[in-house]
Amino acid sequence: MEEKHVEVEKLEEVISRTRKLPPKLEMVVTVSAVLIGIYEILFIFNFNGALYDMLSRVGIKLNFLLYTLQSQQGEAFVLAMILIIAYLLYPFRRSERFKNVGLIDYVFIALSLITMFYLFFRYPSYAENATVYQRDVIFALIAVLVVLEATRRVIGWVLPLVVIVFLGYAIQNINFNWMVFTEHMYLASEGIFATPLYVMTIYVFAFIFFGAFLLKIGISDYITEFMLSLFGSRPGGPAKAAVIASGLMGTVSGSSVANVLTTGTFTIPLMKKAGYPPEIAGAVEPVASTGGQLMPPIMGAAAFIMAEFLGIPYNKIIIAAVIPALVYYSGVYLFIDRETKRLGLKGMPKEHFKPIRYFLRKSYILLPIVVITVALVWGIPAHIAAISSLGIAIWVAWISKDGIKGNEALYVAIVLIGTFIMFVGKGYPLLVALTALLFVLGALKKEVEFNEKFYITALFLLFIAFNQAIGMSKENLLFLTGIFGIIFSLIVGAISKTHDGKEMFSATYESMIEAGKTSTAVMLAAASAGLIQGSLTITGLANSLGYRLADLTGGNLWLLLIVTMIFSLILGMGVPTTANYIITSLVMAPAIYQAVSSVPPYNQPVPGFGTAIALLAAHFFVFYFGILADITPPVALASYAGSALAGGDFWKTALNAVRYAIAGYIGPYIYFTHPEMFIITVSDWTIKMAATVVYDLLATILVLYMLSVGFTGWLKGHLNKAYRVALIVVAFAAASLHPGIVALGLVLVLTAALIGEKLGIVSATR
Repeated sequence: MEEKHVEVEKLEEVISRTRKLPPKLEMVVTVSAVLIGIYEILFIFNFNGALYDMLSRVGIKLNFLLYTLQSQQGEAFVLAMILIIAYLLYPFRRSERFKNVGLIDYVFIALSLITMFYLFFRYPSYAENATVYQRDVIFALIAVLVVLEATRRVIGWVLPLVVIVFLGYAIQNINFNWMVFTEHMYLASEGIFATPLYVMTIYVFAFIFFGAFLLKIGISDYITEFMLSLFGSRPGGPAKAAVIASGLMGTVSGSSVANVLTTGTFTIPLMKKAGYPPEIAGAVEPVASTGGQLMPPIMGAAAFIMAEFLGIPYNKIIIAAVIPALVYYSGVYLFIDRETKRLGLKGMPKEHFKPIRYFLRKSYILLPIVVITVALVWGIPAHIAAISSLGIAIWVAWISKDGIKGNEALYVAIVLIGTFIMFVGKGYPLLVALTALLFVLGALKKEVEFNEKFYITALFLLFIAFNQAIGMSKENLLFLTGIFGIIFSLIVGAISKTHDGKEMFSATYESMIEAGKTSTAVMLAAASAGLIQGSLTITGLANSLGYRLADLTGGNLWLLLIVTMIFSLILGMGVPTTANYIITSLVMAPAIYQAVSSVPPYNQPVPGFGTAIALLAAHFFVFYFGILADITPPVALASYAGSALAGGDFWKTALNAVRYAIAGYIGPYIYFTHPEMFIITVSDWTIKMAATVVYDLLATILVLYMLSVGFTGWLKGHLNKAYRVALIVVAFAAASLHPGIVALGLVLVLTAALIGEKLGIVSATR
């Protein structure tokens, strides 16, 4: 196991381009990462305001807590810490000469700090009088330089080169007016500090924070091992477990490659042991992991930016994503099922896995994901939902530790009651009574001992009860419970003398560091993409480019969609998902919108919002293909990670991944032409409309089943080539969901399944 851990570390290093740092510089990175978390909590998440509210209700008024910073100042501070991490961890070039941190790195760190803190202190006066000085130009140009260089080191050349092209066009378009450039790209809320970075600091970091904790405190391992225990003994079980576990893990990681490197270390070796060839085992995991960014309730970072761009709350975006996500994973599952039957694989012995009853007993560990889903659907702000679920995650992680004594069922019941009361309203007398009960049982030494489980539970119960008693709002209570949950975990962990307690202390501390490090790539991608957004808005190109693209494709919608798909996939080969979505949503989505904006139902607004259905459909279209670039060759980083872990050929692995993810490639066309599948686009839920949505879903799954049979060539036996081709052709035609073509496809499937052998279509031999 240790050897496997070392291999994964090496693979992470290759993919992320990081270098090994000496202890002192590693401490600088650690401090920078922790400062990001502390600053986000204090000022960006408004912990100071919530704390002031709590204290003022008991007569303690600490006015200094009311000190606030403007959002641009917060973004500048966070970006300063991100730049320090980037320049220390990522070398100037990947060669022996730049293996150690050198003068050039320190120069860039100094320039980063100077430009970001200059803006930090300069911004209040700019916001007051909107005056731009000559010295601002110098700082703006250096800021652009350090952001692009850091992006190049962390992400690669492609995104900075794209940014430079857009910046060059913008500078020429404004006749080299550097004062205008400075105001737009550096001082105002465009350019570096545009919507993408704002969304990253306000919303996405909260979910990165939440995800880092879930990974470190063992919830991700629980999900993976549970799915393996549930499906592992069945035919193709390890692969099917990988699909489901990676989908669930994607709800908290948001990164295809990171997901492969976590769940893949468990699932890929088991898939190989179950009999899957390396090129199949290495393809299943990337496909399942990539879909995690499409899976509600926590999708990829781009989904939060989509919500901001469209002016539709995130809780509505995740509802719109439900059917597409189900279709995607249904497609992957169907392909795996066909491959399993084709290969004639059996399940693995149950002795390889922990008994299911163990995981059922521990199922309360999934409570944080339930909580965050309910919170988001109820309309609680996304970052509040993430932080409040973090408190529950810490609580259940502590009581799940078998090495700490205590009646598990009793503690689980108390957690469930406490969580319910926290959400629904005042019930603090019951919480106080539960705390007293724990004290009594502890004193009598019945089912409870005065140990870590007791301390963490008592702290949470009393804290929730106290805040409800003083009349705190639900949002502030949820938020404060999450933040104080971190503090409680550190305190209880620090005084713990058990192995499990020390592990929880380390996990809590390391999660804060990991969140800062993990956010480096997405923050830099957002800052760089903001420069593209600024270039498009300063020149007006964002509006005119759509018309040009529509003219170029002759107004043909299908041609425009195909061009958009190709553009998104190519761009995604060198640009992270977030930046890809920002570029395509600004460049391509308007063109698609213009092509259908006058056609029903696209010209109708999303019910309850002013956003046209055409715009929502266009944004989802580019969002999907930007994500699928992670598994699309020739780059396909997620497929590369999967092939490396499986020890298979990269190209065969990547091509298999494309086949298994076929739902992701044809799905966006289906959803675009049938926007009712987004659910939130339906204004009147009649029986006819409900039947239409059900038909759309079932017909789409039939299309995927036909494709899985056609591509794998297996349906109760081997299909002959001519019939396979016929199935594939009809399946692609049936993607129009035309009832006649769908019916023809169903007839083809039933014919092969029922009388295929008699007709010579199916051969039973393997």
